Amino acid sequence: MKYGTFYLLTISLMIFVSLPPAFACGPYNPIIPTPDYFYLKNPKRISDYDREENLKLWQALIPGNIPLPDIEQVIYKDSRETFCEYVGEDSMPSSNLMYTYINNTNDIEVYEFIAIAKDIEEKWHKQQSPWYYPRDMDHSSDLEDFQYDINKSKNYRGGRLKDRYAFQVVRALFASHRYEDCVKYYDSVFPSLPDSNLMKRMAQRYVAGCWRRLGNCSDKADSIFATVGDIWSIGAENPVEYMMKHNPNAPQIIEFIRSQNANKENLEKIIPIAKDALKKQNIENKGDWSYLLAYYYNEYAQDDACAKRYIKQAIKNKFSTEELHDLARAYKMKIDSHACNFSNLLSDLKWLEKKCDVLNPDAIEWIRRVRNILYVDWIPRLWEKKDYATAILLASYADNLEAARQWQEVREAAQTASHSISTDIMRRSEEYTNTVDYGSLSFQMMGSLTSSQLARTYKQMMDTKPLYRFLRKNCRTDSDYYNELIGTLALREEKYSRAIEYLSKVSKKYQRTMNIYKKGYLGRNPFYAYPSRWNVNNYSDCEYESTVGKHSGKSFTGAKLDFAKKMRKYQQQMKNGKTGDERGWARLMYATGRRNSFEECWALTQYWRGFCDGIFGPTLYYGETHFEENNYNFLYDYEHKTGHAQTEALYQQEVTKVLAMIQSNEMRAKAEYFLGNVKSVLKKYPYTTTANLIKTSCDNWKSWL
Repeated sequence: MKYGTFYLLTISLMIFVSLPPAFACGPYNPIIPTPDYFYLKNPKRISDYDREENLKLWQALIPGNIPLPDIEQVIYKDSRETFCEYVGEDSMPSSNLMYTYINNTNDIEVYEFIAIAKDIEEKWHKQQSPWYYPRDMDHSSDLEDFQYDINKSKNYRGGRLKDRYAFQVVRALFASHRYEDCVKYYDSVFPSLPDSNLMKRMAQRYVAGCWRRLGNCSDKADSIFATVGDIWSIGAENPVEYMMKHNPNAPQIIEFIRSQNANKENLEKIIPIAKDALKKQNIENKGDWSYLLAYYYNEYAQDDACAKRYIKQAIKNKFSTEELHDLARAYKMKIDSHACNFSNLLSDLKWLEKKCDVLNPDAIEWIRRVRNILYVDWIPRLWEKKDYATAILLASYADNLEAARQWQEVREAAQTASHSISTDIMRRSEEYTNTVDYGSLSFQMMGSLTSSQLARTYKQMMDTKPLYRFLRKNCRTDSDYYNELIGTLALREEKYSRAIEYLSKVSKKYQRTMNIYKKGYLGRNPFYAYPSRWNVNNYSDCEYESTVGKHSGKSFTGAKLDFAKKMRKYQQQMKNGKTGDERGWARLMYATGRRNSFEECWALTQYWRGFCDGIFGPTLYYGETHFEENNYNFLYDYEHKTGHAQTEALYQQEVTKVLAMIQSNEMRAKAEYFLGNVKSVLKKYPYTTTANLIKTSCDNWKSWL
């Protein structure tokens, strides 16, 4: 237990070391993963199938149930020289259980066979080198090199390894370029063995190679390759079509198709074959072919009806592999999204969660598939139908799919750590959570609603329907989180009474956990006419946040609520002020607060302002060059809707109107001074209280003239 705790704690600290600083900048662009649903990057060759089966046969042949990795090391990885070092009287010690078995049992039969097999392998490998030259240009000397191994293998009289020795003879004759002899030997030994025998099937491929080299026998060679499933060695123009005629149920066919570049042009050649396969009674794995058709019609033909029909057929039929069945089920979720078909969504998500279990070797890839399905397919379509509650819950579920599990482990580690380490872990965890909660796609989606829409949506998200209950376990549902955002959206919309209603419900304890409070971004005075607001980086067009008025280290809890109350007061004074001066001053304060809430004091209406190029810029290669514009154009665009140019132009218009409606020189002087126009005050209104203040309190006031 102590070791496990220390290990987990070490991993947790390593995670935190690599975390980005939790500053209120960004947001961090969600990266939409693009996992493969059909294309196979690393397909198994026919030799891989043989290898897996051969290792299991060796495991059954030798007593003791020796682990497959130990057998693989001895049979496939170690050289003949290494093998000889680990067996025999003066052998080197080894932890490999197969070497232990040979040495402890003195199994000469197994030892001699492996030695011969490795000798043939090394000689053949030597011949395949580009630097190899036979002693005789016609390769007649090659037979001499292998003759001892051939004779030794032919003279084996036991029954335990009979088929294996016969296979070594075939290999040696083929390596000796004695192709006719190789065919004759195969015909004399192997026909009596069952077709299921692995050694017979592997020997058949060598015989096929012999026929190809003997001339005018390519079709005979191809028929043998088709029989053993070696579609990769078939020389026919269309290997898939050839295999479907000779061995239509070989699982290697669909694997070969998946291993090719699965683009529209290549798949179009296969579509007639796939449709024909579904019509035949003798085809066993019709799920493979139905899935291929569903994938093609969804990805390339954009035919929803066909894609839906074929994917339903696929799920009901048999597949060549469980992996392909799982991919088809996941892909069905993408097709279901087209019609927002919720009938299987909950059960599918629960199934996917099991695929994402930490004990599954492919868990990371399945997490990527979940996010791809939800980000690419479900969320944009739900948003288009104005089903904001389900869209946000699905986005939040996907955003936190991995983080929820990781931070639970971190917190458990912190509980068993020392107080100082535990405190640091929890602090870093909290800061990272802020970047997840406020830089995620789900938060950007919520921020793209109006305050009234989000208030209604939040109530809907708390519904007791099974799907929502399932999704909420990975989502933030605390009222502080939503009330704070609703209030902030109301500030953005100039609906200050609503802002006061919701911000007054947010606890100060919660506010102190937010980066915009902790980092001091709410320490700036929103009712101050900042003369210089933004610094532009010389190397890019991105605007960087100003540090004027920023007081790090203070929380400034209640800053948004105070701002809302003052803005509502100015709103009322603008309408109900008794004099033009009073109404004008209120209008100037209101305009200044409004401008600053999007500029110097941006944290009043936003949660990030800084160096990211665009609010949402996913990395996505999905056959669409403008994915963001096509699918996520509903996200609120701060750059254009509340950009500096627009905000500043509106502010200057308001200042002009304010100065026109103010009646007295005293108030005009006060307004000019507030705007930083000292020169105008002293020239236009020299006898006002404000001008006198400037003259008596500033030694260098004449420099303004």
